[in-house]
Amino acid sequence: MNVLVVDDEPIIRQVLRTMIHWEDHGLKWAGEAVDGEEAWEALQLGRIDLVVTDILMPRMDGLELVKRLKQTEMDVGVVVLSCLDDFAYVKEAMKQGASDYILKPTMEPEQLVATLTEAKQALQKQRDERRKQEELQEQLQQSNQAQRGLRLQKAWLNHQVDEELEAEIFTGEAMLSSWMIYVTPAMRTSLSRWSWPSATAFVTLNDHQQLLLFADRESGAGTEAYLMASEISAFLRHVGGLTADCYCITAVSPIQHPERLRSILHEHAGLRQACFYSGIRKELWIADDYYMNPAARFLTEGQIPQEEKQNLLRAIAGRNEEAAVYWSEQVVDKLKQLELPVMQVYSFIYELLSLAAAFAGQHRPDVGTDEFERSYVTLAAVQSHLYMDSLGQWFIQAMRVLAGGLTGGGTDAMEPSSRNPFVRKAVYYMQQNYHLQISTSDISDYVKLSRSYLSDLYGKEMGETLSESLTRIRIQAAKCLLEAGAMKVYEIAEAVGFSDAKAFAKTFKKAVGCTPKEYEEQKNK
Repeated sequence: MNVLVVDDEPIIRQVLRTMIHWEDHGLKWAGEAVDGEEAWEALQLGRIDLVVTDILMPRMDGLELVKRLKQTEMDVGVVVLSCLDDFAYVKEAMKQGASDYILKPTMEPEQLVATLTEAKQALQKQRDERRKQEELQEQLQQSNQAQRGLRLQKAWLNHQVDEELEAEIFTGEAMLSSWMIYVTPAMRTSLSRWSWPSATAFVTLNDHQQLLLFADRESGAGTEAYLMASEISAFLRHVGGLTADCYCITAVSPIQHPERLRSILHEHAGLRQACFYSGIRKELWIADDYYMNPAARFLTEGQIPQEEKQNLLRAIAGRNEEAAVYWSEQVVDKLKQLELPVMQVYSFIYELLSLAAAFAGQHRPDVGTDEFERSYVTLAAVQSHLYMDSLGQWFIQAMRVLAGGLTGGGTDAMEPSSRNPFVRKAVYYMQQNYHLQISTSDISDYVKLSRSYLSDLYGKEMGETLSESLTRIRIQAAKCLLEAGAMKVYEIAEAVGFSDAKAFAKTFKKAVGCTPKEYEEQKNK
């Protein structure tokens, strides 16, 4: 891949050119530029793959260059060069599409090679995915199954009947089974990129929801249904990279008449609602087993818990952590009681998180909420919870984090006390990934410093080791789950990143002073 280096300091350009053997790593030095304006002219020639650019430069700076590349959707990867004092610009560049950054003061050949290799691979992957998507879209447009799905979706949206299509589907004694796939935003690829050759039709409702229709599935409650579910699950796991808690499947069968097909979305919505509020973790929900009358329940939007919402926002505005946690629990309890439609709950929680962050910033402007908003105030984060109990626990924890940051502290504070960007990045990584079996090596790889250097820096800045911080974050999350009382101890151990329940119990007792079971009993008396 051809690399263009942009920096107004000749010595930096010279160092980068001679620091590594470019061709040994599948790269080619394609030129250099003294500022963004000169770089932009070189990019118009269309032979650049990667741009390594400084931030602060005359005429056009690196940030403006990155913005232009994003606006024009140019097929180019970007790595920014920075010093410690312009890290805010680096963050903005990353938001605008830069894939990584290199710190000039600590730049080493190995780091340069690793960063450029990673950027090269990311760009190649992006190009490959774009090419595959274009090919797949072309195939889908030509497939009968997709065309039937588009016609069904059009009829449903317009409240019309496509009698010609129904006659085509219900030929002779044909019987259909219907399967709805729900996936979280953790899905690696959009459902719209999948095809199902054996299906009679498939309808991609959005990136996270797809309806499949199969012929000759005689019973939605028999062995055949579970075989079909196994096929779909295998596909979701192997192709989508999903774990069992990232998807669920609902099944409605048999469909023998067009009238039932016309209301099939309504039936699946009822099943999804039952799944959402049940607290039962099942990858397959069958209408005959769990949901006898889909038209009768769950499907009408209701009044949101307005009083609880206002009290929670008042607690945030008043920087009252205890009240904020209490009212967030009341919000969750009220939502469970009301059993509102799933999408209404998602929208309500997302809106409430946004309002809470705004109230926090308004009444405590000295405390930044950027990290909180990145972690919690996204629709993808909300929709990553397929079940109400999981969403409720996560929401309560979010309010605990926000309120803790406003009151200045404790282990739940959302911002680390250090202003060092590497330390803050390490804390952010642990907060986002504590549920995985990560190590200090994983943290240092993410921060892009050596493990020994990061450990020393972190210890001096934070007064505790990386491992101690990670354990503290995990134990705090475990305490929240134990207080909720919806999971077994071994399930909580796994959910907070412990591979062994005994090791979790031992660590918990050392940190808290009692066993997880004792703690749960104390909190749920």
